[in-house]
This record gives sequence, C-alpha cells and structure tokens, in this order.
Amino acid sequence: MTTRHLVSLVTGVLILSVLFPIGLSLWLAHRQVEKRFNEELDIFSSRVALRTERVSDQAKAALTHIASFKGEPCSSAHLLAMRRVSYSFRYVQEVLYLKNSIPVCSSLEKESHIPAFPPPMKITRDGYRAWFTAQNDLGIKRYMAALGSDSYIVMIDPASFIDVIPFGAWPIDVAIIGRERNTVVASSGNLDPAILPLIHHETPLRLENRGIQYAIHPFPEMGITIVSWAPTAPLERSWYRQAFIWLPAGIVTGLLAAAFILRILRRLQSPRHRLQDAIDNREINVHYQPIVSLSSGKIVGAEALARWQQADGTFLSPEIFIALAEQTGLTEPLTRLIHRNRF
Repeated sequence: MTTRHLVSLVTGVLILSVLFPIGLSLWLAHRQVEKRFNEELDIFSSRVALRTERVSDQAKAALTHIASFKGEPCSSAHLLAMRRVSYSFRYVQEVLYLKNSIPVCSSLEKESHIPAFPPPMKITRDGYRAWFTAQNDLGIKRYMAALGSDSYIVMIDPASFIDVIPFGAWPIDVAIIGRERNTVVASSGNLDPAILPLIHHETPLRLENRGIQYAIHPFPEMGITIVSWAPTAPLERSWYRQAFIWLPAGIVTGLLAAAFILRILRRLQSPRHRLQDAIDNREINVHYQPIVSLSSGKIVGAEALARWQQADGTFLSPEIFIALAEQTGLTEPLTRLIHRNRF
C-alpha cells in the first residue's frame, strides 16, 4: 500500500475517530434513558401485581376468618363478627352473608336489600368467585371488586389494587383490566380504548401510541392484565440531560483519538516515508544528459542523472533526495533502484 493510500485511509479513520465516539455517546445516552424509562414501567407494573395479590390474599383470609363463625346467621354476634372482619382487614370495605346467592345481612345492615348476585365473572383456581359490581347496601353507585365463598362475599375498593406510589422520575399511570370481558377494574388515569384489544397477549408487550409509552403485562393466573403507561415527553427531556453528560466524554475521546491519528498521519507524510514510497513504486527514474566536446562539438558520452518527479510535475534534484536517503538510511534501496533503471 502506497503512502498516498495510507494517508487516505488514515484520514478516513481520523474522521471516524471524531464522529464515532460522539455518535456512540449520543446513542448510549438515548439507550440509557430509554432503558431506565422501560424498567420503571416494568417495575411499577410488578409492584401493582404484588399489591393486587396482597389485597386478594387478604380478602381470602377475611373470608376464611368469617367462615369460622358458628353462631346464628344475622344475629347480633354474627353482625359484630362481620364488622370486626371489615375493621381488622384494611382492604375489606363490607362483608355480606348470602343464602342461595342472595344477600341476607352485612356488616353495614342487619337486613340486606341487595338483589341476588349474578353468576360470577370469574372463578379463581382455588374456587373463589369474583365480581365487579355496584351492588351495596348503601345505594351508592360505585363499582367494587367482590370476592366470595359459598356463604360470604367481601367488597373491596378497586383503588386498593393500584394504591402504589411510583418512585420514578416521571408520572406513571396504571390500570387493571379483567381479561375475560375487558373490564377496567381500576385505573389511575384515562386509558386509551385502543389498548384494550391488546390485553389478551400471553407475553409482555411494549408499544408507543400518540406520544405515550405502554407496558402491558398479562397475569393469566389472576385473570387480569396490568397496563402501565407514561408520556414520552419527560423521556426526551431526560435524554437531553443525559446527552449533556455523555457528549463531552465522546468529544474528549474523539479528540484524543484524532490527536493520536494525526500524529500517525504526520509520520506518513514525512520526507522519509515519501522517499520510501517513491523507491517502492519506482518513481525515481534515470535521465541521460549528453556530454559534448567543446573542441569538436561532438557528443562524446552521456551522464546518467536520477530525477524524482513530484505530484505537480516538477522534478526534485538528486542533491536533495540523495542527501535525504543518506540521512534516513535509504541509500542502499535507492542505489538498487538506480542500478535497475540504469542497466
């Protein structure tokens, strides 16, 4: 490879050495912010799932506890037992006693006037029945999550399932959706209806729609899908902040690499390398100059002169490049070249 080609190659590497670290630093900044953003969505969804499981376990424990009552149904002792359960289990809002799926009394009323419960929306693997209903003894139009056994139902505020504080650097909303009927059980914000058809995926799904990043996590064992979402505008602002951190590092790295490569480039463009290149490519040629007798005017001989043609078409005198060859240790290869061209 000639010095000219090496110079072109090194120049290209020089440009890459400056641009690549800068581009890499920007990519790393964007990747770090996006990774952190997605991790926070996933972590928040996992925390909501743990919270949901904890609330469900407490509801089941409340049902087990009240089922141990052996007294007369709807008696003062029975009502007191149901009230104690409602008071002791923090997520339970009301306890109802049923007979043939018809509420008879509750922790709020001695005589319940709630109509019969319909068939359950879901039956859990361990046999508990679940509803999402607005039926209650207070006449309030408010949907509650209901979990029941054969004779009792406990009412749970759906907000209990998502009562989780996000610890991220940006606001995160979450929703719990029933997989069988696409019922939004609880939500901290307005969920885009276009997301509902996607909740039936069996694997986690991530997508962006209208400037909002969604993380969809199915939990088939609980019959729900948890969707967490956050706007991407804070993500862009965070990316700019990270870019200000990573970009100087990329610039410094690029400048150091450029300085190193420039040093190599200067060495490749040194007179010694140029002379070595000229010898290797046989750019130094022998020209014959006639020797004329002054007395007769006839040519009596010829003198062989070495000439090195430059890129601009001029010739470099041997007085210059021979002295350079002596200084740089290139006398022997230069002599061999002259002999090959001469003979």
